[in-house]
Amino acid sequence: MNLIPAEPGLYFVRLSGDELISVNHNDLKRRDRCIMVNSENSKYGIAQNLRSRYLSYCRTFGSERVQFAVLGLSSGPAAIESKLHRHFGKYRMRGLSGRLNEWLAGIDPEAAYRQALAIINQHDDPSKPPETATVTVRSGPVRKKPALPVQKFTPEDIVQAATYLQAHGMSEALLSRCHHFGRQTYNDTITYFTGKTRLQGANNPVYAARLDFIMRGHMTGGEFDQLLQEALDTFPVPY
Repeated sequence: MNLIPAEPGLYFVRLSGDELISVNHNDLKRRDRCIMVNSENSKYGIAQNLRSRYLSYCRTFGSERVQFAVLGLSSGPAAIESKLHRHFGKYRMRGLSGRLNEWLAGIDPEAAYRQALAIINQHDDPSKPPETATVTVRSGPVRKKPALPVQKFTPEDIVQAATYLQAHGMSEALLSRCHHFGRQTYNDTITYFTGKTRLQGANNPVYAARLDFIMRGHMTGGEFDQLLQEALDTFPVPY
């Protein structure tokens, strides 16, 4: 998992899973009146902050379903977006209002991604797009409550992640920030969850999701400080 820059640019997003979900799933008043998408759909777009946009999709669809790719970094991507609009015109979905948007239907997401990347590479712009940075996370069902991870973590998952993070040098100060009480040692975590059969309450699954996210991110080259912040943003403690 490469870290997504907090910079303006163009992106491409697709989903895993067959279950249809509203593009405004978090908005109770609007979600039943909006486009429904699944793994057969994909979307291109521009964002002033690519990392924030990725986290927004994670909150809407569940991080386990989101596959997000940075197509290029640019402070003025409107011209490229216009080319993408024209190229994908017949595949762009319409909402109930009749307005075209950037969600695509009727085209294979992988083919759409390759075409979008080719258009950007061919664009006459001095700022060439960087090597694509793709974030792929576990597939699974839609998260019913955005604050709770859907992945069915176990106490053993927490023990394994904590053991890995301790062995690879993540400080207990960062571990404490990851925990919902704000005060935690590796010994506390490993001792408490060893031998338990399931996670109790709403906070412990969030703690498990955060530790797992940081562990997997570190395995692919991420830095603990940055991974922790992304974990906190992606998996907030439920109110």
